[in-house]
Amino acid sequence: MEGKGKGELFQCLEEKIASGRSMIERLKLMDKIDGIDKLIRKIQQEMKFLEKVHCSGNLKKKHLQSTNLIHLNAIVARLSCAKDLVSVMKPFKHQKSRLEVDLVCNNSASWVKVIARNARALTLISLGKGEYGQKSVLDQANSYLMCSKCHLYHYKPPDVIFHFAYGIEIPLALRLEQMGIIVEGDRKDMDNENLNKHDELELLTDSTDDSPQDLDLHSLNTSALSTEIKILNLDVSTLLAYVTNMSNGYNNYIYREPLLTQQTEMERKRPIKPILENLFRDKELIVCQTAYNNFMNIIDVIGGPKETLRAHELLKKVQIVDDITTGRVMQLRLGGKIKDRSRLVFATGENMKSITVSANEGFVRAARMQGIECTVFLHEPRSLSEMKEDNATKIETS
Repeated sequence: MEGKGKGELFQCLEEKIASGRSMIERLKLMDKIDGIDKLIRKIQQEMKFLEKVHCSGNLKKKHLQSTNLIHLNAIVARLSCAKDLVSVMKPFKHQKSRLEVDLVCNNSASWVKVIARNARALTLISLGKGEYGQKSVLDQANSYLMCSKCHLYHYKPPDVIFHFAYGIEIPLALRLEQMGIIVEGDRKDMDNENLNKHDELELLTDSTDDSPQDLDLHSLNTSALSTEIKILNLDVSTLLAYVTNMSNGYNNYIYREPLLTQQTEMERKRPIKPILENLFRDKELIVCQTAYNNFMNIIDVIGGPKETLRAHELLKKVQIVDDITTGRVMQLRLGGKIKDRSRLVFATGENMKSITVSANEGFVRAARMQGIECTVFLHEPRSLSEMKEDNATKIETS
Protein backbone atom coordinates (compact mmCIF):
# COMPACT_ATOMS: atom_id res chain seq x y z
CA MET A 1 0.00 0.00 0.00
CA GLU A 2 3.11 2.21 0.05
CA GLY A 3 2.86 5.21 -2.22
CA LYS A 4 -0.76 4.67 -3.25
CA GLY A 5 -2.80 7.71 -4.28
CA LYS A 6 -6.27 8.59 -2.95
CA GLY A 7 -7.97 6.94 -5.94
CA GLU A 8 -6.19 3.61 -5.42
CA LEU A 9 -6.87 3.73 -1.66
CA PHE A 10 -10.60 4.22 -2.30
CA GLN A 11 -10.54 1.34 -4.79
CA CYS A 12 -8.92 -0.91 -2.13
CA LEU A 13 -11.53 0.22 0.38
CA GLU A 14 -14.39 -0.62 -1.98
CA GLU A 15 -12.84 -4.05 -2.66
CA LYS A 16 -12.65 -4.73 1.09
CA ILE A 17 -16.29 -3.73 1.61
CA ALA A 18 -17.30 -5.94 -1.36
CA SER A 19 -15.31 -8.87 0.07
CA GLY A 20 -17.11 -8.36 3.41
CA ARG A 21 -20.52 -8.55 1.67
CA SER A 22 -19.43 -11.68 -0.19
CA MET A 23 -18.30 -13.30 3.10
CA ILE A 24 -21.64 -12.58 4.72
CA GLU A 25 -23.55 -14.15 1.79
CA ARG A 26 -21.42 -17.32 2.06
CA LEU A 27 -21.87 -17.50 5.83
CA LYS A 28 -25.66 -17.11 5.65
CA LEU A 29 -25.75 -20.51 3.93
CA MET A 30 -24.14 -22.03 7.05
CA ASP A 31 -26.35 -20.29 9.62
CA LYS A 32 -27.16 -23.54 11.46
CA ILE A 33 -23.59 -23.82 12.75
CA ASP A 34 -23.03 -22.47 16.25
CA GLY A 35 -21.26 -19.08 16.23
CA ILE A 36 -21.80 -18.20 12.54
CA ASP A 37 -24.11 -15.32 13.53
CA LYS A 38 -21.35 -13.98 15.82
CA LEU A 39 -18.84 -14.06 12.94
CA ILE A 40 -21.34 -12.28 10.65
CA ARG A 41 -21.86 -9.54 13.28
CA LYS A 42 -18.09 -9.00 13.53
CA ILE A 43 -17.79 -8.64 9.74
CA GLN A 44 -20.76 -6.21 9.67
CA GLN A 45 -19.12 -4.13 12.42
CA GLU A 46 -15.90 -3.81 10.39
CA MET A 47 -17.82 -2.95 7.20
CA LYS A 48 -19.83 -0.29 9.02
CA PHE A 49 -16.59 1.40 10.08
CA LEU A 50 -15.12 1.24 6.56
CA GLU A 51 -18.36 2.58 5.02
CA LYS A 52 -18.28 5.47 7.51
CA VAL A 53 -14.68 6.26 6.47
CA HIS A 54 -15.74 6.03 2.82
CA CYS A 55 -18.57 8.54 3.35
CA SER A 56 -16.33 10.96 5.26
CA GLY A 57 -13.83 10.97 2.40
CA ASN A 58 -11.05 11.13 4.99
CA LEU A 59 -9.44 7.78 4.05
CA LYS A 60 -5.93 6.97 5.25
CA LYS A 61 -3.70 3.98 4.57
CA LYS A 62 -3.85 2.98 8.26
CA HIS A 63 -7.63 2.44 7.98
CA LEU A 64 -7.03 -0.34 5.45
CA GLN A 65 -4.06 -1.83 7.30
CA SER A 66 -5.76 -1.98 10.68
CA THR A 67 -9.11 -3.41 9.64
CA ASN A 68 -9.93 -6.74 11.24
CA LEU A 69 -11.54 -7.86 7.98
CA ILE A 70 -8.16 -9.33 6.97
CA HIS A 71 -8.28 -11.75 9.92
CA LEU A 72 -12.01 -12.44 9.54
CA ASN A 73 -11.54 -13.18 5.83
CA ALA A 74 -8.79 -15.71 6.72
CA ILE A 75 -11.18 -17.40 9.20
CA VAL A 76 -13.90 -17.66 6.52
CA ALA A 77 -11.38 -19.10 4.02
CA ARG A 78 -10.22 -21.77 6.53
CA LEU A 79 -13.80 -22.45 7.63
CA SER A 80 -14.82 -23.38 4.08
CA CYS A 81 -12.40 -26.35 4.07
CA ALA A 82 -13.01 -27.46 7.70
CA LYS A 83 -14.22 -31.04 8.14
CA ASP A 84 -17.21 -31.73 10.41
CA LEU A 85 -17.41 -28.12 11.65
CA VAL A 86 -19.10 -27.85 15.04
CA SER A 87 -18.62 -24.25 16.15
CA VAL A 88 -17.10 -20.90 15.21
CA MET A 89 -15.49 -18.43 17.64
CA LYS A 90 -16.38 -20.66 20.55
CA PRO A 91 -15.32 -19.49 24.03
CA PHE A 92 -13.84 -22.00 26.50
CA LYS A 93 -13.13 -21.38 30.17
CA HIS A 94 -9.40 -21.17 30.82
CA GLN A 95 -8.04 -20.42 34.29
CA LYS A 96 -9.96 -17.28 35.35
CA SER A 97 -10.66 -16.02 31.85
CA ARG A 98 -11.96 -17.27 28.49
CA LEU A 99 -10.13 -18.46 25.42
CA GLU A 100 -11.92 -18.07 22.08
CA VAL A 101 -11.26 -20.83 19.53
CA ASP A 102 -11.77 -19.72 15.91
CA LEU A 103 -12.98 -23.11 14.63
CA VAL A 104 -13.98 -26.29 16.44
CA CYS A 105 -14.05 -29.08 13.85
CA ASN A 106 -13.65 -32.85 13.33
CA ASN A 107 -16.72 -33.25 15.56
CA SER A 108 -14.84 -31.40 18.40
CA ALA A 109 -11.59 -33.40 18.09
CA SER A 110 -9.71 -30.38 16.62
CA TRP A 111 -9.36 -26.71 17.51
CA VAL A 112 -8.14 -24.30 14.83
CA LYS A 113 -6.64 -20.87 15.48
CA VAL A 114 -6.29 -18.69 12.37
CA ILE A 115 -3.36 -16.26 12.26
CA ALA A 116 -3.36 -13.63 9.52
CA ARG A 117 -0.11 -11.81 10.25
CA ASN A 118 3.08 -11.35 8.30
CA ALA A 119 5.50 -14.27 8.90
CA ARG A 120 8.40 -11.89 9.67
CA ALA A 121 6.41 -10.02 12.34
CA LEU A 122 5.42 -13.30 14.03
CA THR A 123 9.07 -14.34 14.37
CA LEU A 124 10.14 -10.95 15.72
CA ILE A 125 7.37 -10.92 18.35
CA SER A 126 8.27 -14.49 19.38
CA LEU A 127 11.84 -13.30 19.99
CA GLY A 128 10.60 -10.49 22.23
CA LYS A 129 11.23 -7.86 19.56
CA GLY A 130 7.63 -6.68 19.26
CA GLU A 131 5.84 -3.99 21.24
CA TYR A 132 5.99 -4.25 25.03
CA GLY A 133 3.48 -6.77 26.40
CA GLN A 134 2.56 -8.13 22.95
CA LYS A 135 1.62 -11.83 23.13
CA SER A 136 3.57 -14.06 20.78
CA VAL A 137 2.21 -17.15 19.01
CA LEU A 138 4.33 -19.20 21.45
CA ASP A 139 2.38 -17.65 24.37
CA GLN A 140 -0.88 -18.32 22.54
CA ALA A 141 0.19 -21.91 21.83
CA ASN A 142 0.84 -22.46 25.52
CA SER A 143 -2.62 -21.10 26.44
CA TYR A 144 -4.35 -23.25 23.80
CA LEU A 145 -2.52 -26.44 24.84
CA MET A 146 -3.26 -25.89 28.53
CA CYS A 147 -6.89 -25.04 27.83
CA SER A 148 -7.35 -28.09 25.56
CA LYS A 149 -6.32 -30.36 28.44
CA CYS A 150 -9.27 -29.02 30.45
CA HIS A 151 -11.81 -29.70 27.65
CA LEU A 152 -11.32 -33.31 26.62
CA TYR A 153 -13.11 -34.95 23.70
CA HIS A 154 -13.43 -38.74 24.04
CA TYR A 155 -11.00 -38.55 27.01
CA LYS A 156 -8.32 -36.82 24.91
CA PRO A 157 -7.37 -33.14 24.54
CA PRO A 158 -8.44 -31.82 21.11
CA ASP A 159 -5.65 -31.40 18.54
CA VAL A 160 -4.56 -27.76 18.42
CA ILE A 161 -4.01 -26.50 14.86
CA PHE A 162 -2.47 -23.08 14.10
CA HIS A 163 -3.33 -22.01 10.55
CA PHE A 164 -0.97 -19.31 9.20
CA ALA A 165 -2.80 -17.55 6.35
CA TYR A 166 0.33 -15.62 5.29
CA GLY A 167 2.89 -18.30 6.07
CA ILE A 168 5.35 -18.92 8.90
CA GLU A 169 9.15 -18.94 9.09
CA ILE A 170 10.65 -22.43 9.49
CA PRO A 171 12.32 -22.11 12.95
CA LEU A 172 9.09 -20.78 14.49
CA ALA A 173 7.07 -23.58 12.86
CA LEU A 174 9.50 -26.16 14.28
CA ARG A 175 9.30 -24.59 17.74
CA LEU A 176 5.49 -24.77 17.69
CA GLU A 177 5.62 -28.41 16.59
CA GLN A 178 7.98 -29.19 19.47
CA MET A 179 5.31 -27.80 21.81
CA GLY A 180 2.66 -30.06 20.27
CA ILE A 181 0.92 -27.67 17.84
CA ILE A 182 -0.10 -28.86 14.35
CA VAL A 183 1.15 -26.14 11.96
CA GLU A 184 -0.65 -25.26 8.70
CA GLY A 185 0.56 -22.71 6.14
CA ASP A 186 3.47 -22.03 3.79
CA ARG A 187 6.87 -22.43 5.46
CA LYS A 188 9.35 -19.71 4.65
CA ASP A 189 13.10 -19.44 5.12
CA MET A 190 14.14 -17.04 7.84
CA ASP A 191 14.95 -13.50 6.68
CA ASN A 192 18.60 -13.35 7.74
CA GLU A 193 18.90 -9.63 7.00
CA ASN A 194 17.11 -8.73 10.21
CA LEU A 195 17.84 -11.78 12.37
CA ASN A 196 20.94 -13.80 13.09
CA LYS A 197 21.50 -17.49 13.72
CA HIS A 198 21.38 -16.94 17.49
CA ASP A 199 17.73 -15.89 17.05
CA GLU A 200 17.07 -19.20 15.30
CA LEU A 201 18.71 -21.06 18.17
CA GLU A 202 16.50 -19.20 20.66
CA LEU A 203 13.41 -20.36 18.78
CA LEU A 204 14.58 -23.93 18.36
CA THR A 205 15.78 -24.65 21.89
CA ASP A 206 14.28 -24.38 25.34
CA SER A 207 16.00 -21.25 26.59
CA THR A 208 16.83 -21.13 30.26
CA ASP A 209 16.61 -18.00 32.35
CA ASP A 210 19.15 -19.30 34.88
CA SER A 211 22.62 -17.81 34.64
CA PRO A 212 25.27 -20.54 34.84
CA GLN A 213 26.50 -19.33 38.23
CA ASP A 214 23.08 -20.14 39.70
CA LEU A 215 23.12 -23.78 38.64
CA ASP A 216 22.83 -26.09 41.62
CA LEU A 217 23.25 -29.33 39.74
CA HIS A 218 24.34 -31.58 42.58
CA SER A 219 21.24 -31.02 44.69
CA LEU A 220 19.05 -31.96 41.71
CA ASN A 221 21.05 -34.93 40.39
CA THR A 222 20.05 -38.48 41.14
CA SER A 223 21.67 -39.05 44.56
CA ALA A 224 24.00 -41.78 43.29
CA LEU A 225 24.61 -42.74 39.69
CA SER A 226 23.61 -46.31 40.31
CA THR A 227 25.99 -48.75 38.66
CA GLU A 228 22.99 -51.03 38.12
CA ILE A 229 21.44 -48.60 35.61
CA LYS A 230 23.23 -49.25 32.35
CA ILE A 231 21.01 -47.15 30.04
CA LEU A 232 21.51 -43.41 29.53
CA ASN A 233 18.80 -41.35 27.83
CA LEU A 234 20.45 -38.33 26.14
CA ASP A 235 18.56 -35.03 25.96
CA VAL A 236 19.02 -32.51 23.11
CA SER A 237 21.10 -30.29 25.44
CA THR A 238 23.54 -33.18 26.04
CA LEU A 239 23.89 -33.96 22.34
CA LEU A 240 24.65 -30.26 21.68
CA ALA A 241 27.18 -30.09 24.54
CA TYR A 242 29.00 -33.17 23.20
CA VAL A 243 29.37 -31.98 19.59
CA THR A 244 29.83 -28.20 19.90
CA ASN A 245 33.19 -26.77 18.86
CA MET A 246 33.36 -25.11 22.26
CA SER A 247 33.80 -28.45 24.03
CA ASN A 248 36.08 -29.86 21.36
CA GLY A 249 39.15 -27.66 21.69
CA TYR A 250 37.77 -24.32 20.47
CA ASN A 251 37.13 -22.61 23.80
CA ASN A 252 39.41 -19.60 23.30
CA TYR A 253 36.92 -17.03 21.99
CA ILE A 254 34.99 -14.01 23.18
CA TYR A 255 31.73 -14.04 21.22
CA ARG A 256 29.30 -11.30 20.32
CA GLU A 257 26.67 -13.28 22.22
CA PRO A 258 27.18 -12.94 26.03
CA LEU A 259 25.63 -16.39 26.63
CA LEU A 260 28.29 -18.10 24.48
CA THR A 261 31.13 -16.14 26.11
CA GLN A 262 29.82 -17.16 29.53
CA GLN A 263 29.63 -20.81 28.48
CA THR A 264 33.13 -20.84 27.02
CA GLU A 265 34.50 -19.41 30.29
CA MET A 266 32.80 -22.30 32.09
CA GLU A 267 34.25 -24.71 29.54
CA ARG A 268 37.81 -23.50 30.21
CA LYS A 269 37.28 -24.05 33.95
CA ARG A 270 35.32 -27.32 33.73
CA PRO A 271 35.57 -29.09 30.34
CA ILE A 272 32.31 -30.93 29.65
CA LYS A 273 33.48 -33.60 27.16
CA PRO A 274 35.60 -35.65 29.65
CA ILE A 275 32.66 -35.65 32.11
CA LEU A 276 30.29 -36.97 29.44
CA GLU A 277 32.76 -39.51 28.01
CA ASN A 278 33.41 -40.89 31.49
CA LEU A 279 29.66 -41.13 32.06
CA PHE A 280 29.02 -42.86 28.70
CA ARG A 281 31.65 -45.55 29.27
CA ASP A 282 30.14 -49.09 29.27
CA LYS A 283 26.60 -47.69 29.00
CA GLU A 284 23.88 -48.18 26.41
CA LEU A 285 22.98 -44.77 24.94
CA ILE A 286 19.44 -44.01 23.78
CA VAL A 287 17.85 -40.91 22.22
CA CYS A 288 14.07 -40.59 21.84
CA GLN A 289 12.61 -39.69 18.43
CA THR A 290 11.58 -36.17 19.51
CA ALA A 291 15.07 -35.38 20.86
CA TYR A 292 16.67 -36.80 17.69
CA ASN A 293 14.41 -34.73 15.38
CA ASN A 294 15.02 -31.57 17.37
CA PHE A 295 18.77 -32.09 17.54
CA MET A 296 19.00 -32.66 13.78
CA ASN A 297 16.88 -29.55 13.10
CA ILE A 298 19.27 -27.45 15.18
CA ILE A 299 22.34 -29.02 13.52
CA ASP A 300 20.85 -28.36 10.05
CA VAL A 301 20.07 -24.72 10.84
CA ILE A 302 23.09 -23.56 12.89
CA GLY A 303 25.61 -26.40 12.98
CA GLY A 304 29.07 -25.79 11.50
CA PRO A 305 30.84 -28.43 9.33
CA LYS A 306 32.86 -29.90 12.24
CA GLU A 307 29.82 -29.93 14.53
CA THR A 308 27.73 -31.64 11.85
CA LEU A 309 30.40 -34.32 11.37
CA ARG A 310 30.61 -34.92 15.15
CA ALA A 311 26.80 -35.14 15.35
CA HIS A 312 26.71 -37.93 12.75
CA GLU A 313 29.58 -39.76 14.47
CA LEU A 314 27.83 -39.55 17.87
CA LEU A 315 24.52 -40.76 16.47
CA LYS A 316 26.22 -43.95 15.22
CA LYS A 317 26.78 -44.84 18.91
CA VAL A 318 23.19 -44.29 20.06
CA GLN A 319 19.91 -46.13 19.60
CA ILE A 320 16.94 -44.01 18.48
CA VAL A 321 13.82 -45.14 20.36
CA ASP A 322 10.13 -44.23 20.00
CA ASP A 323 8.75 -41.50 22.27
CA ILE A 324 6.82 -42.92 25.20
CA THR A 325 3.86 -40.71 26.02
CA THR A 326 2.64 -42.37 29.21
CA GLY A 327 3.72 -42.40 32.85
CA ARG A 328 3.88 -39.91 35.69
CA VAL A 329 6.19 -37.43 33.94
CA MET A 330 3.52 -36.91 31.27
CA GLN A 331 1.14 -35.80 34.05
CA LEU A 332 3.28 -32.68 34.69
CA ARG A 333 1.36 -29.50 33.93
CA LEU A 334 2.74 -27.63 30.92
CA GLY A 335 3.89 -24.05 31.39
CA GLY A 336 7.01 -22.19 32.48
CA LYS A 337 9.95 -24.59 32.39
CA ILE A 338 7.73 -27.62 31.69
CA LYS A 339 7.75 -27.76 27.89
CA ASP A 340 6.15 -30.60 25.96
CA ARG A 341 9.41 -31.63 24.29
CA SER A 342 11.29 -31.92 27.59
CA ARG A 343 8.39 -33.80 29.11
CA LEU A 344 8.55 -36.37 26.30
CA VAL A 345 12.33 -36.79 26.68
CA PHE A 346 12.14 -37.35 30.45
CA ALA A 347 9.02 -39.57 30.18
CA THR A 348 10.80 -41.80 27.65
CA GLY A 349 13.83 -41.99 29.95
CA GLU A 350 11.69 -42.97 32.92
CA ASN A 351 9.75 -45.62 30.98
CA MET A 352 13.02 -47.12 29.71
CA LYS A 353 14.28 -47.25 33.34
CA SER A 354 17.29 -45.16 32.34
CA ILE A 355 19.10 -42.11 33.67
CA THR A 356 18.30 -39.03 31.59
CA VAL A 357 21.40 -36.93 30.89
CA SER A 358 20.51 -33.26 30.41
CA ALA A 359 21.44 -29.60 30.97
CA ASN A 360 17.77 -28.72 31.48
CA GLU A 361 17.99 -27.86 35.16
CA GLY A 362 14.84 -25.70 34.91
CA PHE A 363 12.68 -28.69 33.97
CA VAL A 364 14.05 -30.87 36.80
CA ARG A 365 13.46 -28.11 39.36
CA ALA A 366 9.92 -27.40 38.08
CA ALA A 367 9.09 -31.15 38.10
CA ARG A 368 10.25 -31.34 41.72
CA MET A 369 7.92 -28.42 42.53
CA GLN A 370 5.07 -30.57 41.15
CA GLY A 371 6.17 -33.51 43.31
CA ILE A 372 8.08 -35.55 40.72
CA GLU A 373 11.75 -36.44 41.20
CA CYS A 374 13.57 -37.17 37.95
CA THR A 375 16.23 -39.85 37.58
CA VAL A 376 18.77 -37.55 36.03
CA PHE A 377 22.41 -36.57 35.57
CA LEU A 378 22.60 -32.81 35.07
CA HIS A 379 25.53 -31.00 33.48
CA GLU A 380 26.31 -27.42 32.49
CA PRO A 381 24.93 -26.23 29.13
CA ARG A 382 27.04 -25.71 26.01
CA SER A 383 25.58 -24.24 22.80
CA LEU A 384 26.77 -24.74 19.22
CA SER A 385 29.53 -22.22 18.53
CA GLU A 386 31.33 -23.01 15.26
CA MET A 387 29.29 -20.62 13.07
CA LYS A 388 29.91 -17.80 15.58
CA GLU A 389 33.71 -18.05 15.50
CA ASP A 390 34.07 -15.84 12.38
CA ASN A 391 32.67 -12.85 14.30
CA ALA A 392 34.31 -13.71 17.62
CA THR A 393 37.60 -12.47 19.11
CA LYS A 394 40.26 -15.13 19.61
CA ILE A 395 42.07 -14.97 22.95
CA GLU A 396 45.28 -16.49 24.27
CA THR A 397 44.74 -19.10 26.96
CA SER A 398 47.42 -20.53 29.21
